[in-house]
Amino acid sequence: MCEKPCKECPWTIRNHFNDMIINHSKKHNKPHNCHMISPDKRGGLWEITKEKNICNGRKKFETEYKNNN
Repeated sequence: MCEKPCKECPWTIRNHFNDMIINHSKKHNKPHNCHMISPDKRGGLWEITKEKNICNGRKKFETEYKNNN
């Protein structure tokens, strides 16, 4: 969709619920779909069906993690 994280991305906006998404994603090394896309179009949050629906905040995290290691 976009190249940068959306304005409500859990990787950008921190709160209890977003932290749960981030911690689960890191713990299980699992990407997730952008939560701003309608579930009718993307499927479940953790069910990756199309590369274009993956959260850009998570993609950015993966890129930074690879560059630092």
